[in-house]
Amino acid sequence: MPLDVLLAMLLGSLRAFGILLALPAPGGRGVPMPIRAGLALLLGGLMSAIVPPAGTVLRGGWEPIAAGAFHEMLLGLAMGFVVRTVLSAAELAGRLIAGEIGLVAAPGFDVPVPAQEPLPSFVGMFAGVLFFLLHAHEGVLAAFARSFELAPAGAGTFSPAAGATLVKAVSELLELALRMAAPFIALNFVITLGFAILGRAVPKMNVFIASYALRSLLGLVLLAGAGGLIVQYLNGALNRVPWEMLQLVAHRAGGQ
Repeated sequence: MPLDVLLAMLLGSLRAFGILLALPAPGGRGVPMPIRAGLALLLGGLMSAIVPPAGTVLRGGWEPIAAGAFHEMLLGLAMGFVVRTVLSAAELAGRLIAGEIGLVAAPGFDVPVPAQEPLPSFVGMFAGVLFFLLHAHEGVLAAFARSFELAPAGAGTFSPAAGATLVKAVSELLELALRMAAPFIALNFVITLGFAILGRAVPKMNVFIASYALRSLLGLVLLAGAGGLIVQYLNGALNRVPWEMLQLVAHRAGGQ
């Protein structure tokens, strides 16, 4: 295999690897690293065969190649981060919902797992299923392929609007999580207010224990009927992901 072809495959694979880091997996477990590396090489090889690589990067010595690899890795991680924000919004919403309906377990700092956070992990896995059911993975792959037309392998870098796009993705993460959890926040407020009034009217009543059981029961009932609302919010967010991914890409001047 010619050296130019091999280098183009490796540079394209670095861009693909960052996106594959966001690939959802059931049970809170990440996709094994050998599988990620194999898929990245496959996608990078396909794209480098379709779109010619940046010629001067491959013929300019090891310094342009190292700079191109660094830019490709950062660009792939940023594109994967945009995808991951939507799935993380569902996990954050699950943690907010669990807190509002009284099903809080030991919170974690990583992807929620069923043994520690059953409700957040359930909502996160539900978002992962919707990611494929709503064909969002096709949009991500289409944006990945389109990015090589905007910037060939070895010439990719961040566009001037990349910073604003990443900040917007984080703000949309928080907004989406709060929207999905809003009905449960309202339910908790109504129950707390009602039992506060009832506690003043009946001082001997243990309002804390009674409200805790009612809040959990009504919260689960509301969760059973909130699937359509969650799907609607996630569908709109997933439809925006490919466009936000492409807003990050620009052609690097040194890779003409």
